[in-house]
Amino acid sequence: MQSRSPLQIQYAVLHALLTRELKTRFGAYRLGIAWAFIEPVLQIAVFMGLFYFGGRSSVGGLEIPIFLATGIAPFLYFKKVITQSLSAVNANKNLLIYRQVRVFDTFLSRFILEFITSFVVLSGIILITWWVGYEVNLVNSLIIMYAYLLLSIIAFGLGLIFGVINTLHPEPGKFIPALLRPLMFISGTFFSINELPSAAQEILLWNPLIHIFEFMRSGFSYDYDTSLLSLEYVEMWALTTLTLGLLMLRANWRRMLTQ
Repeated sequence: MQSRSPLQIQYAVLHALLTRELKTRFGAYRLGIAWAFIEPVLQIAVFMGLFYFGGRSSVGGLEIPIFLATGIAPFLYFKKVITQSLSAVNANKNLLIYRQVRVFDTFLSRFILEFITSFVVLSGIILITWWVGYEVNLVNSLIIMYAYLLLSIIAFGLGLIFGVINTLHPEPGKFIPALLRPLMFISGTFFSINELPSAAQEILLWNPLIHIFEFMRSGFSYDYDTSLLSLEYVEMWALTTLTLGLLMLRANWRRMLTQ
């Protein structure tokens, strides 16, 4: 029998883990996949109502649905990657007895599923927004994709960090989801940093998510102001979180198997 290459083995492992995740997350519920769309759409609808009630129809040259979609949907993706990473190891303990399956693979498979799901959801929301008659101008797809890539790296890095912590220390790990909830209100999901007082800008610009969401919005409008933003700052966050997450996993993966 011809032996498989490491790449073939890696593909087989990820395929098996992804199939398991799909069946676990969506297989038992008919509305499982639909809920991935429903959650961001409901939140967008609520904030749209608040904007229209306040007499606003656009922000920074963007129609309200696009403005909100490029904040709320990516944030939910970011949050989901981290929360799913918390239980990645414990949920797959029975598969980790096989030497081909590594602890890292459990994190990677969940990340891939969230990445694909979120990409489909955001694309679908934007297409629906255009279809119902709102103005959608894709002026810089590269900055949108690059911002989304940086968001993905940060989310994956933090997922590794918090996943290691939660696996080794379950009690403190329970507070991690609670810490993510208020983050939505300081990350620019439903406001533009350009419309805030300078004192608030100085504080909130420490949050890399604001930079990411605002850069994504600039990809839909030539006039969107990005003068306060820094790609280098977001890149530093991406490099730091991913490196720290990988180092923590490398130092603790054996202990994680015995917890």
